[in-house]
Amino acid sequence: MLLQLMNLKRLFAPSTTGVIAGFVVGLVPQIRKLLIGETAPVHVIQDTALLLGDGAIPAVTLVMGGNLLRGLKGSEIQKSIILGIIIVRYVALPLLGIVIVKGATRFGLVHHNPLYEFVLLLQFALPPAMNIGTMSQLFGAGESECSVIMLWCYALASITLTLWSTLFLWLVA
Repeated sequence: MLLQLMNLKRLFAPSTTGVIAGFVVGLVPQIRKLLIGETAPVHVIQDTALLLGDGAIPAVTLVMGGNLLRGLKGSEIQKSIILGIIIVRYVALPLLGIVIVKGATRFGLVHHNPLYEFVLLLQFALPPAMNIGTMSQLFGAGESECSVIMLWCYALASITLTLWSTLFLWLVA
């Protein structure tokens, strides 16, 4: 019983609840007309959410900067694990992305639009999201490991993103 209650709490974590609420607002036209737009009766809710979201961006950036700084101090994580994560993140995943996007285009699942294909391919080469560091900070689990991994991922991102973007542009041209 306690285990089921804990799983239910995880299921309805704030991030999950936010996603569910966003889907409901986006999918139900009556709710969307009620909340979104300047003429909506309760558009103050959208304005409030926008203000909170705009304030959250610098807060998440500060948390990420703190995590990256913590990564400079080191961790007990093995160098082979960091190297493996970087190879998977910046070599295997973009190659897999090429196969997936080109396959989807060939089978007609994705329309042949060079810009659209480039954006889809680019998603496979981006560094990990800042939200991962924020979540590890909030839950207090794996903070130092996450910060070391993110430090190396973001340090190498400028090189790998440039190389993969060049290849992706060549592929979609």
